[in-house]
Amino acid sequence: FDIDFGIRHDEVRIGNVLLPPWAENERDFVYKMRLALESEHVSQHLHEWIDLIFGYKQRGDEARRADNLFHYLTYGVPED
Repeated sequence: FDIDFGIRHDEVRIGNVLLPPWAENERDFVYKMRLALESEHVSQHLHEWIDLIFGYKQRGDEARRADNLFHYLTYGVPED
């Protein structure tokens, strides 16, 4: 594949990526990731992730309780 992965913060171009040891090759990686993402476990817990990323656990006290706090520069400019 000829995919442009961009440039790192230190100006080094990203050429290749390393697959995790459990993936035999790129097809196996995609296959296993699809199995995981389409699993019953993910289906049962997807709403929790949505609350963390887009919902009420994104900021404030609920974010703190959910251990979902990040450095302030990782947040975009508020739209509201």
